[in-house]
Amino acid sequence: MMTAEHLYSKYPEVLYAGDLRDVPLGWLDIVDRYFQVVATIMEGTGYEVVTAKEYQGGLDWMWTSPVSAITSECHQVMDREDVLLELRSFHTCRVCGLPGFGWASGRTITTACEEHGVGKLIIARQPLVRRLSDGAVRYDEAADQLVNSEDV
Repeated sequence: MMTAEHLYSKYPEVLYAGDLRDVPLGWLDIVDRYFQVVATIMEGTGYEVVTAKEYQGGLDWMWTSPVSAITSECHQVMDREDVLLELRSFHTCRVCGLPGFGWASGRTITTACEEHGVGKLIIARQPLVRRLSDGAVRYDEAADQLVNSEDV
């Protein structure tokens, strides 16, 4: 299983010690897939992770970089990869990285597989749609990619 230490050593130009301290272990693989795309794009731009933590069943991920260091093409790629990372987290067990579902326990929502789920399984699973500069997208779990969506 992927570890935060491995990611720090693999992406030293864009990750700093402690950036991933609040990211559940099961999501580190999807963070790795994110950086496989964005690390080379963001290297040398002052990219810095601001927020990386679980929030209401998904990965709350925010970063910053000086505006002058990023082209509009880079922004489009980053927006898409940020949304893909977030939506992948809603389909990935936070504990083991296997496919997951939403679970409600009190006021807490987590994403977990059947083995690691706690509380009540959230059965009504509607596709999550996000708006990008070039239109709306949703996550296609089978293809592991964003697809265009008419739902907004």
